[in-house]
Amino acid sequence: MERKAALDALDDALRWLNSAKRSGDSGDYNLGIYGLEMSTEIALKGVLIALKIDYPKVHDILPVIRLAIREHSSRLPGAFVNNEYFILDTLRELLKLRGPAGYTFSSNIKVADLKEDYKRYLRDVTQILELCKTSIALLNR
Repeated sequence: MERKAALDALDDALRWLNSAKRSGDSGDYNLGIYGLEMSTEIALKGVLIALKIDYPKVHDILPVIRLAIREHSSRLPGAFVNNEYFILDTLRELLKLRGPAGYTFSSNIKVADLKEDYKRYLRDVTQILELCKTSIALLNR
């Protein structure tokens, strides 16, 4: 059950990433950032599922991910463990951007102002999804 659920989460994360790319390609950087955050969150929830850890039904899963890495570092790929701060920092920053990106109409942010953040985090999220994919494959053996 966990194996399928973890793979399904990874598939969903990849769909969010593809949606974020389409949004960015069309200049909708706010939607792109929102999609990047969702992609990261769901991929990391897939890792939690593969570790047989109940994930919280909230967006901010930073404490659970931090604890999972500490408690299960011997089961996770070294690259995932070694990139703990990169993963946590990226998710933290995306969570900060998610609200304003989702509500540009009520914030002082213009969609075009999010272009550089979008480009930066697109690279980072792509890397995190690869780390999650490798982790889920290893844990599902």
